[in-house]
Amino acid sequence: MAEEEILPEESGQNVMLQEAIESLRKGDRARARDILTRLLKTDQGNVMCWIWLSTAVESSKERLYCLQTALQLDPQNAAAKRGMIMLGGLPPDESVPPFPLNRPRMWEEKLTIPQETKEQKRAAARGRSPVGRLLVALGVCIALLGVAYFGFLGPKAFVLQYLNRPHYIHITITFTPTGTIYPTTLPEPTPLEQLLQTTYTPTPLYVVTQHGPDVQVNFKAGLQFFKSKDYDNAIKMFKQVLTDEPEAVDAYYYIGESYRMQKKYQDAHDAYQTAINIDSDFAPGYLGRALVTHAMVPSEDVSNDLDNAILLDPHFTAAYIERGAYRRTHNDPNGAIADEMAALGMVPDSALAYLYLAQAQLDTGQNQRALDSVTKANQLDLTLVPAYLVLAQAYIANGQVDKATTAIQIYTTYTPEDIDAYLTLATVYNAIGQYQLALESANQFLNANTKDARGYYQRGLAYLNLENASLAELDFKSSQLYDPNYFEAALGLARALYAEDHAGSAYMQANMVSEPLAKTDTQKADAYYWEAIFLEKMGNSSAAKETWRHLLQLPAEAMPEDRRNEAFLHLGIKPTKTVTLRYTLTPTPSLTPLP
Repeated sequence: MAEEEILPEESGQNVMLQEAIESLRKGDRARARDILTRLLKTDQGNVMCWIWLSTAVESSKERLYCLQTALQLDPQNAAAKRGMIMLGGLPPDESVPPFPLNRPRMWEEKLTIPQETKEQKRAAARGRSPVGRLLVALGVCIALLGVAYFGFLGPKAFVLQYLNRPHYIHITITFTPTGTIYPTTLPEPTPLEQLLQTTYTPTPLYVVTQHGPDVQVNFKAGLQFFKSKDYDNAIKMFKQVLTDEPEAVDAYYYIGESYRMQKKYQDAHDAYQTAINIDSDFAPGYLGRALVTHAMVPSEDVSNDLDNAILLDPHFTAAYIERGAYRRTHNDPNGAIADEMAALGMVPDSALAYLYLAQAQLDTGQNQRALDSVTKANQLDLTLVPAYLVLAQAYIANGQVDKATTAIQIYTTYTPEDIDAYLTLATVYNAIGQYQLALESANQFLNANTKDARGYYQRGLAYLNLENASLAELDFKSSQLYDPNYFEAALGLARALYAEDHAGSAYMQANMVSEPLAKTDTQKADAYYWEAIFLEKMGNSSAAKETWRHLLQLPAEAMPEDRRNEAFLHLGIKPTKTVTLRYTLTPTPSLTPLP
């Protein structure tokens, strides 16, 4: 981070911070300390406040803690590094730029060694006296003892003084995001959080705060470390709680949560199990155990633990959210919808609940509702990467494929390890006419999914539109092999045969295989359209006209308007004004491009 970006005396953006700085300039450290502490109560992630607080506290131990916290929040912060080096918290590092010679900041001056007087400089020139050297040596020893003291005792006293902040149960903070996120072109994508002007606050933590005063300080400090994703220190603080209160179930729970975030699932499972053993009515223990058990053994049935979490605490929002997600993946989308709606009834701005709700709505064919839900999830939390995948899928399901492009590109940019997403990306590229990109995406998907009918269909469609009918034929046949009931693949094979000048075989494939598989009016319209095209090529005009009539008997919204007009043209019918109005309703575009 650039130096000018972290020093607030030039920004003028924070009146309270300016007041604290001014108090420091006047030597009123107590007032500055009070103001900075109040600021940190509302935003513990404010790097500048931690740096300035390091100049307002009394001891080297406290200064080190402030600078360590600032460095943890911003590991590249040169100012915090300089302070740590001067206080002995870090070894000397030539890569850290020195203090500006032309204009040292006031807080830096307080951390630097005091300026030597002219007499001291002369003494240094002549060589220091033995007494002076002894005093310097004693000073170094005192400084080292101070660092050792800090290392052994830890920041508990400082935490007690400055982090004794209240926590609340079931409180959610929301925001109104602005702007649009687009993927970067850097080799490593910029974290989405850095592209936002506002940070989203997720579902609140499940907090139990019935502890003694000293223990409560450690517990709250552990929560702060947990929220800042410093899970190692969080575990240390919660274990400190357990030394004083060995049966603190909430401490065991958050130890389990910290291990789970680190994907140390067995350690997490042991912590959750201990919490349940101590208190069999502690709802979060069952939720935690369900999540890590499912992570370790996906086939394991964890529904009982999820049910118990909700039975023991009917207001446990996270339990409803996770049970809904579990139900959806276990063929109960309606149960999933009920759980996510219950969660939203308690926490109306839960982005995760809206995301899982959208997935379940897509599973049940509620495509427009799914699009509304995932759009809400995306608006609530622009950093929720999985929402971009579901957003793309919802756009495709609603026939708005062009809108899906940006969403799926964002998703694959930030989640390149999710190979399955490349199937959606191939679908989008095929639909918008980017066939070479569709081919590349389908190949990436098929490299990891060699028996997936959908991947072969998308690649076959790309080959067909790139005028490589022979390879398209092979892929459509592979798709049918792995899913004999796949309507689109069966019709795709018919189109590939037609492109190879086998109109008769194409018609037989469409009429005998594809048409019986059609379940929706849109699929029937596709089948009739291509059958009529094949018959025209074969010279069987009477059968072709009959097929065009079948097409016109379907609802207008089952096909693009140009296909319906093509049927009128082949039948020699000039649509009346009434018919034209009837068939100019907004259509649902077919995902099968015209040749």
